[in-house]
Amino acid sequence: MINESSIISLIESIGTDADLISLLDDCIASFEKYHEAVYKLEMYKKIHGRNVKNGEIYRDTVMELDRNRTVCHNSLIANMSIINRLAEMNSIPPVYDGIVSEERPHRRILANEVFEYVEKVIKNRE
Repeated sequence: MINESSIISLIESIGTDADLISLLDDCIASFEKYHEAVYKLEMYKKIHGRNVKNGEIYRDTVMELDRNRTVCHNSLIANMSIINRLAEMNSIPPVYDGIVSEERPHRRILANEVFEYVEKVIKNRE
């Protein structure tokens, strides 16, 4: 589970340090980048999968979208490690208390938790 109170505490603890604000912003932005990459891939397959006029273009596009999704996923994993280290350095509980790893099933579990958190942020927007 993504610990929202740890994110808030981390934001408060870094204060006005521009470098740490930028680092945290980049790390948190990777949540939505991964979410978007998965969405783009899945929607492309739904929209274009039935009416494939050029199978090679379709396959190439799906491969490229999937490659982008993997890059975003790996970035998310690395960024979660950074966020958790920042939290630890500031005596804050981990933002994500599960196993942060590129190994399965850990990468999928983290992804699902991030999806849930992104959806929660959007649902509870002000």
